[in-house]
Amino acid sequence: MYKSCRYLKVFKSYKLLDSVGFIYRCVLADALLTVNDIKKNWACKGCIVPSIMANKPCKYLVPHKIFSIRGSSQTWFSCKLLNLVMDLPAEFCHSNCALFEQNKLENKHKG
Repeated sequence: MYKSCRYLKVFKSYKLLDSVGFIYRCVLADALLTVNDIKKNWACKGCIVPSIMANKPCKYLVPHKIFSIRGSSQTWFSCKLLNLVMDLPAEFCHSNCALFEQNKLENKHKG
């Protein structure tokens, strides 16, 4: 699976002539994707969510994704605590939020 994304799950497998094919489900967008889709920038290859969430951001940060039409997607993040919406967490969290910095320090001491 691409980038070991925890939001990308195998939805269904199907038998081909000499192999097995898979259809994946993006849990964030509640959308089905083919193997070819996940290799494209509009789907998984260009998705920033796995790398941002792998850095253990603030526990209040929630990723969102929507595939409005096939071949395009939109990704954004929200802060559950402060009820903010942002394109990238760096826009607010990294420079303005004391809770983000506090959570970052706690994670550093734990790990």
